[in-house]
Amino acid sequence: MTSKKITAAVMAYGNPRDVATWSGIPFHMLKVLEQRFDVTLVVEKPWAPWYQPLGRALKAVSLRRFQYTASRRFTAAAMAGSSAALRTAKPDVVFAISCSPLAHSLVDSQRVINIADATVRQMLGYYDVFTHSTGGGAAGADGIEARLVKNAFLSLYPSTWALRSALDDYDAAPDRVLEIAWGSNIAAGDFAARELPGGPLRLLFVGAEWERKGGPMAVAIAAELAARGIDCHLDIVGSTADVMAGRPLPENVTFHGFLRKGVPAQAATLDALFANASFFLLPTRAECWGIVFGEAASRALPSISIATGGIPSAVKAGETGILLPLSANAGDFAEAIAAIVASPARYTAMSAAALADARHRLNWDSWADAVLAAVSVRLAR
Repeated sequence: MTSKKITAAVMAYGNPRDVATWSGIPFHMLKVLEQRFDVTLVVEKPWAPWYQPLGRALKAVSLRRFQYTASRRFTAAAMAGSSAALRTAKPDVVFAISCSPLAHSLVDSQRVINIADATVRQMLGYYDVFTHSTGGGAAGADGIEARLVKNAFLSLYPSTWALRSALDDYDAAPDRVLEIAWGSNIAAGDFAARELPGGPLRLLFVGAEWERKGGPMAVAIAAELAARGIDCHLDIVGSTADVMAGRPLPENVTFHGFLRKGVPAQAATLDALFANASFFLLPTRAECWGIVFGEAASRALPSISIATGGIPSAVKAGETGILLPLSANAGDFAEAIAAIVASPARYTAMSAAALADARHRLNWDSWADAVLAAVSVRLAR
């Protein structure tokens, strides 16, 4: 006799069925959750139709003093329809994917499983765009986060960095928080460990936010490697050459613009760039997790990045890639890369370790298995 599946509802800040919602993360989570839980409700339209238009209008007339996403009353009212649907569905648990403005109003009536890659308190002052958009609503947003984290049935984070914030900043109960690495939106294929190429070293940068992701540093690293006599080429995805702001484009740098995985020709270009790369390079200044590190690992590609935010949980320093401190300059990066290039066996071992990590940890099936185990244990209590 097979045991009855746990019933569940799934919600995100947008439609979880839409692959465009938050880089496809809710989409891929939903796919594997549906294989392990009896998902009786997917909240495709979480907000009332008036939520964003009215919220933006009130924000404008208040000269940004009213931050509608940080108002407990405003967000709870906009969630009334979804709350009613959840009461009707009566799931055992509700998966709330990175949507504290939604989920905080449910914690008194539902077993909410909070899934996020950071807390509000971590994001304030860390991501400039988040800090700016929150504006005068920082206290309200933090209060919403506190209510959710303290009262959630479970809170699941991909990194030690985020988990520590839940414990230290929000006094979360230790038995209600768990670290489970997130997967890759690209499955690990039938790859083998890489060997250093005989031709130019190819560095691949993928990131849409040029400054935050460390685009200028990536260009400087390529220039520094060339100055040291290492033949290399940097491929940049997510930006166009316009970000160079009139500066001359280095000969060893190619901008490919934004490539959409949903467009076959663009997906093929991205696949080819990953296949031909020697290293994935992302000297980002701030990063909560970075799905792209798992995507690089799924292609047996070692990562070169910075030990900030959740990256030390996504990339195993010295094993699946190299992580330098935030203070590192282009010369430091070039020296670290040159050291690996000087030891082909080390490079191949790092490539093999990255691929193994993608197959055993950084994939959505592993994530969902761990989630099911955690939820089952918590329900049994």
